Amino acid sequence: MGAETLRYKDGLQEGSCKEFFDNGQVKNIVEWKKGKRDGDAVFYHENGKLHAKGEYKKDFKVKEWNYYDKNGTMTGKEVYTNGEKNIYDNSFTGTFYSPSGKVEEISHYKFAKLHGETKLFHEDGKSVKQIGQYENGIATGKWKAFYPSGKVQRETEFVNDKWNGNRVHYREDGSIEKTEVYKDGKLISTK
Repeated sequence: MGAETLRYKDGLQEGSCKEFFDNGQVKNIVEWKKGKRDGDAVFYHENGKLHAKGEYKKDFKVKEWNYYDKNGTMTGKEVYTNGEKNIYDNSFTGTFYSPSGKVEEISHYKFAKLHGETKLFHEDGKSVKQIGQYENGIATGKWKAFYPSGKVQRETEFVNDKWNGNRVHYREDGSIEKTEVYKDGKLISTK
């Protein structure tokens, strides 16, 4: 493990802490107050390129966090929407990008589990490919998949993370191609 530079006040970590990779490159620089991460935080890949950048408040991530691959291309963004309230519910919105920089997914999280609306995008990064809901990490309710034109391609009902009920497939002209009926994730019939 690489070296660290630490400072203590009254037995608690305080101030700017630097950690290094074995090759001497800076691994991270994190601000500490009263033994907790509190302030700016910057993380690096071993090649020296930025890996992640954000801010902590009382050991919790707050505001906006950006993530990058080893080449410096942004791969994701987390936005903690409730400011200090995150200390209590730890909710945030994650935005994930393709290698070309287009949005692939926008999802909401609570306590590190998918919770709320999730949107997946087509390759253009603009038109919605799929939209649905999660509750504590479990897919629930009606999910819709879309053609690049924006027309509905498929509707699927989820109960406890499994297909349940009708799964309707549409042609691009809007007519029904087929309807499948599921129970607890198992296909019962097709119309």
